[in-house]
Amino acid sequence: MTEKELAHLKERVDMDDPIAMYVYAQAIRATDEAEANKYIVLAAQLGNPEASEVMGDKFHALGDMERARHYYKTGAKGGLMDCAVKLAIINLDEDEHTAMRELEELAESGVKSACAALAAYYKSKGNRKEYNFWKSLAK
Repeated sequence: MTEKELAHLKERVDMDDPIAMYVYAQAIRATDEAEANKYIVLAAQLGNPEASEVMGDKFHALGDMERARHYYKTGAKGGLMDCAVKLAIINLDEDEHTAMRELEELAESGVKSACAALAAYYKSKGNRKEYNFWKSLAK
């Protein structure tokens, strides 16, 4: 990215454009990680789906499922099907039946990560037939 492009992007960031904030964060991550993280948070708070997924992953790794749910929900509403899959996976512990139905619907609509999640679920339950079926669809 040229200096001129970066300056133009920074102008959009200063106008609170969540897409620009996410792109800017990715552009500066290698040189200023703290600043990049700040803009990821801001972009997620303004509803950017990609930034919401990053934040959801962060809170999921930290074990903060409520915040992870919040950000995954925002990402899913923004059209990221992988966020919908991650949300369903988190919800398996609370409402297995509903979460499984959601995962199956996502998988049947072609979301590969949902197929992989179902394969992992059935493998953990020892159901080789379902595991093999969903694994084959994940490829």
